[in-house]
Amino acid sequence: MEPTSLFIVALLVVTITILISRRKRSVVKQLRGPTPDSWLLGNEYAVKYQDQVGDLDFPWFREYGSAFRGAACYGKDLLVLGDPKGLQHVLHGSGYRYSKAPDSDYNMSILFGRGIITVAGSVHQRHRKVMNPAFSAAQLRTFLSLFQRSGKKFSQKLTDMAEGGQSNINISLWLGKLTLDIIGESAFGYQYGALDDENNGLANTLNNLFHDAGIFPSRAGILFSALPRILPKPLLQLMDLIPSRQKTHFSSFKVAAKKAGQELLKENVEGNGLDSSTGKDVLSILGRANSQEEEKKRLSDDEVLAQIATLTLAGHETTASTLTWTLFELCNHPEQQDRIRAEIAEVRSRYATKGELTAADYDGMPFMNAVIKETLRFHPIVPALLRIAAYDDVIPLTDPVTTSTGAKLTEIPVEKGQLVEIAIAYYNRNPTVWGSDADAWNPDRFLGELDKQTPVGVYANLLTFSAGVRSCIGWRFAVMELQVILFELLESFKFTFPKEGIDIKRQHAGIMIPMVRDEMSKGTQMPMHLIPSPIQY
Repeated sequence: MEPTSLFIVALLVVTITILISRRKRSVVKQLRGPTPDSWLLGNEYAVKYQDQVGDLDFPWFREYGSAFRGAACYGKDLLVLGDPKGLQHVLHGSGYRYSKAPDSDYNMSILFGRGIITVAGSVHQRHRKVMNPAFSAAQLRTFLSLFQRSGKKFSQKLTDMAEGGQSNINISLWLGKLTLDIIGESAFGYQYGALDDENNGLANTLNNLFHDAGIFPSRAGILFSALPRILPKPLLQLMDLIPSRQKTHFSSFKVAAKKAGQELLKENVEGNGLDSSTGKDVLSILGRANSQEEEKKRLSDDEVLAQIATLTLAGHETTASTLTWTLFELCNHPEQQDRIRAEIAEVRSRYATKGELTAADYDGMPFMNAVIKETLRFHPIVPALLRIAAYDDVIPLTDPVTTSTGAKLTEIPVEKGQLVEIAIAYYNRNPTVWGSDADAWNPDRFLGELDKQTPVGVYANLLTFSAGVRSCIGWRFAVMELQVILFELLESFKFTFPKEGIDIKRQHAGIMIPMVRDEMSKGTQMPMHLIPSPIQY
């Protein structure tokens, strides 16, 4: 590190120490929780270096209850929350009173710019209102034929590879290419060409983005990333002067996404595409919003480009990840793979004379949808979110927790500025919500009646798409895409692992990525063996 950078870091540390010494002790101190590894790093280094996502968090929840005191960087207490009623309160009942933590906001702004993921309050409401029509149920049905066409193209690509002797592939890489092409065409009418192996700068930047940016961060990197939580806003500009691995990779993506977005807007303006008063695809809506005179109905040029970057990454990453983990579980449970294929055969036979399936046909496949829900539950791509209380508040609990003094709490008072971790991965396995077998992948849980639940998530009561005012705007898009692509793949192939004993781990990299334990240097991967096996009707 350059001497100038070292001086800046030293100055920041001194400033932080002064700021922290003036803060009151958190009321969350009364909760039990794991002992911090150090004052500077808390438990954050250990969590990021745990062998697999959940290896530390899940036992902590079992020991301390559905809400406990974690240790964040710089001596700050962290309320780690996996309780249904508590999460409902924070995500649904509080509006924007629990905003994104400053470090999340800062780091996501590097990645996306000021788009729907990073803005808050009335600005977020404006962004969401502008974009909602593009994700209505009626609009999503118009994407169905594109999903089906893309799925068939992908199946043919895999068939050609298998017949050409390339039957062992990294399925996560190819699913990422597929979903990038789908989001490009459906949202923007743009051909990324990822499946065709075109030398696309954005596709190249996306490959292993989170692996390269987030896996095994240094102690200094963790401390640097956490600085916005405690620095006054005027000092955040100093952070822009200090390089980091995460900033380098995130900035590279934003530059590539901005370039692609500018090309998209230019092509549509030249083709008069943005003059359309009826188009409901994302690009048409963004274009019209950009030309509105009324400020509350418009987006700035930078905001439009930020939405394109956001939808490009978020619109393909969740779907590709969920499909990858679904095939992983079906390789581990071949009898369940056979059940889906039998359901596909039955559906095809039933509708053999009417051509392509409708959205209702896909929705009417109980077991395939149960598999999708169970994989979203068991393998959420984002294990946790970080929020900060904007006001003093009291968070209610479904299950009482015991304090370090032995007292039972049915609610937790929090002060303004309290960090709250939304424990998505744990909530999705909380036995109070999902039953005693919550730690097992079991799609049959969604075929019966689940016990009455506190409403939390937007889809199947899962937190994978978040909840409340900041829930994923494109969750319906993602679910339909999952249905169509999984149907197409399992109609055409059987999937197995290329060898016995392959050890896939759920690696923490900011998001959760699949990696082969003895091939970590190869980055994100899910090796699979393709067996072309078209279903006969």
